[in-house]
Amino acid sequence: MMYQKDQDKQKSLLAKSAIDYLEKGMVLGLGTGSTIDLFISELSKFENLFSSLKIVATSKVSAKKAIDNRMNVVGPDKCIEPDICIDGADEVDRSLSMIKGGGGALLWEKIIAYRASKRIYLADESKQVARLGAFPLPVEIIEYGHEWTAAAIEPLFKSVQLRKETTGNIFKTDSNNVIYDCFIKDEEDTANLDFNLSAVPGVVTSGLFCSFIDVLLTCRDGEVAEITGKENVFW
Repeated sequence: MMYQKDQDKQKSLLAKSAIDYLEKGMVLGLGTGSTIDLFISELSKFENLFSSLKIVATSKVSAKKAIDNRMNVVGPDKCIEPDICIDGADEVDRSLSMIKGGGGALLWEKIIAYRASKRIYLADESKQVARLGAFPLPVEIIEYGHEWTAAAIEPLFKSVQLRKETTGNIFKTDSNNVIYDCFIKDEEDTANLDFNLSAVPGVVTSGLFCSFIDVLLTCRDGEVAEITGKENVFW
């Protein structure tokens, strides 16, 4: 069991370590989530660095936080290619596959990461798992006919549940889609699952991120560990 203060300390260490991967003049794909919030705060201390960056954000929330910290946020257009993407993860397994999208930004996160030359992910010890699936897999679905789409994907999972806000309203992504949080079956082949999901009309994407990690920054015995391949995995 990991205590909150230990987790917060690790997130802070990871956020500080991620700064070292930035160079002046880069286009930065900026992730979303609590660890990235700390990364934005840390980056804001280095005006000489951040003032030279162009930032493409994976969510409206991260874009606002970057702008509030006087950073230059731009849109994703054909003249811009991210040099680097820095983001968090909800789970990372021993093959370096991830579940992402707990914050609902999975589509924009995947679009930006796919275009980035280098992808850095930050994950504290609590995110290290032998197999994916304790954390529900977010599946982003077009709002039109979403209950039909959910019925089509339901046999692929233990259970599926429409994500709602604390107010009871249906959660909407920044692209105005809905999310179903789905529990993966035991011993599921996640690559096969991703393929099967993509075949269902109405499914936009899932929070499965396979073969995205170039560098994973995580923690071991309270220190930052850099993982660059499956051979480095220690959990």
